[in-house]
Amino acid sequence: MERSFNPFINTALGVVRLLVYANFWVAGAVFALTLATEKILNSSTPSVALLNAAGTLVIYGFARFFEGPSEADSSSKITAWRKRMPKISWMSMVLGAGLSIVEITRLFSIELVGLYLFAAGIAVLYPLPFLLRKRGGGLRSVPGLKLFLIAFTWAFTTAFIPAYLDGQSPILPFLERFLWTAALTIPFDVRDSSIDSNSIKTLPHLVGPRNSIFIAHGLLWLSFLVLTTGLALAAFPTFITFVFFATIIIVANPNLGDLYYSLLIEGLPWILLGLVWRMPYL
Repeated sequence: MERSFNPFINTALGVVRLLVYANFWVAGAVFALTLATEKILNSSTPSVALLNAAGTLVIYGFARFFEGPSEADSSSKITAWRKRMPKISWMSMVLGAGLSIVEITRLFSIELVGLYLFAAGIAVLYPLPFLLRKRGGGLRSVPGLKLFLIAFTWAFTTAFIPAYLDGQSPILPFLERFLWTAALTIPFDVRDSSIDSNSIKTLPHLVGPRNSIFIAHGLLWLSFLVLTTGLALAAFPTFITFVFFATIIIVANPNLGDLYYSLLIEGLPWILLGLVWRMPYL
């Protein structure tokens, strides 16, 4: 994209890239999804949304140091930005670590620590190049496992943990969040399939980009069914919101640029939270 000479536009784009590329935006997405779960369940226990967001800054920052192998001369804009701004990447991790310590101290229980150690263990093993080195490195190198791991980790932290700590059954919240997260992760895999090394076999590598998008829509509408039939959200406003989500998946195209994915798709949790927040008035 041609660089604009308008100082205001350049400054705005710089701020957006800072939020997105330093993982603040994705941390906000985790924050919103956690609050959505707590709102759906009418949770009476202290919120873990801030702890989840802080942990996301640490885990995503850590994962950026072990970017997945890519084809020669191909790399993401996030990788290029991080190389130019290494101190900011470190600062976001330090901030996340500090907030995590404060929140764990505030919410401390043996159950809470055990649950988060389990989630953190999976997240850490996901990118490590020392694990399964002959396959490409990390759990992500197992064919088809990348999508499952991402959806599982997000569903576990933003749905299972809040429900479990509140003394409610976590099965339906976890299932809904797993389906929803998997559906919105697939467009990222389709986008990255052209630069990912052949050592990383994501869903588009296995079934093709077109079939992957069909699967994403199937998962999305299964999530809708769980929300409306199992978790009792009103069908009509939820349907309208999910039509918007489905449209975002259909329109997604690598030519739209990295911010379409990292800003818009990763911002959809805020719309889901808005739906849940407004549900009593709809």
